[in-house]
Amino acid sequence: MKNKSKVVQENIDRWCGLSDNYNSCRPIPPQVIPEIILKYAQPNPQLVVDIGSGTGLSTVLWQNIAAKVTGIEPNDDMRAVARQSIKSDNIVFQKGVSNNTQLPQDSADIVTISQAFHWMDIDSTLDEVYRILKPGGVLAVYDCDWPPCIDWVVEEEYKALNQKSESISYAKENPAVKNDKGSYIKRFNQYGKFCFVKEAICHSIERCTPERMFGITMSQAAIQDALKLDSAMQKDIDAFCDTVNSRLSGTFDIVFSYRLRLAIK
Repeated sequence: MKNKSKVVQENIDRWCGLSDNYNSCRPIPPQVIPEIILKYAQPNPQLVVDIGSGTGLSTVLWQNIAAKVTGIEPNDDMRAVARQSIKSDNIVFQKGVSNNTQLPQDSADIVTISQAFHWMDIDSTLDEVYRILKPGGVLAVYDCDWPPCIDWVVEEEYKALNQKSESISYAKENPAVKNDKGSYIKRFNQYGKFCFVKEAICHSIERCTPERMFGITMSQAAIQDALKLDSAMQKDIDAFCDTVNSRLSGTFDIVFSYRLRLAIK
């Protein structure tokens, strides 16, 4: 397939070895997300396709809504955790990339992409999504903001740690390629084939501990990548851990803000 050449292998490989921590620490998208999507989709969807499904945190949202749910995930580690942790007769996970899903044309009522569109080639992915969507089908791309709302000192140090990590990770010879999340609505409109485009905002509140907050931070691939490239990063990570433990204790609420972009075929 001609689109395969547009897949950046580093974008896939950088998640190897992170799947268990990712699955245990990352937020579960709130149920209001499918509720919003269903306002624009046909009722009783027969097939929902979750592209870049990871460990299935976003796929399982549709378990009791759609007749069938297919998660498309290129990373073997992520896909293995999804299959192990989610046992459902109507959910399947298969290997594939965003611009070559191997799914039939006009087959999906809804296509979702959670926390992953920024790693994909946008133009060829939109071509593939448009191909597999039924007429009137809905594309929903959503992400949560980083860092979550938790404590201003922790958030400032999180941003500093992440910025330093990205400067190291993206300076290597063959770095990952990352899209600007703020460009999605513009890109949907520029694509020119969708009859309706909209952005919606929502949030979720989850319980958290200092250990989970540190785990959320270490689930960021750039931090893990920077640590492999520069062992001195461990001092920065340890300092951040100390800040988390000094500012947070016990169990507390953490707020994740989500940006949901919708497009109708």
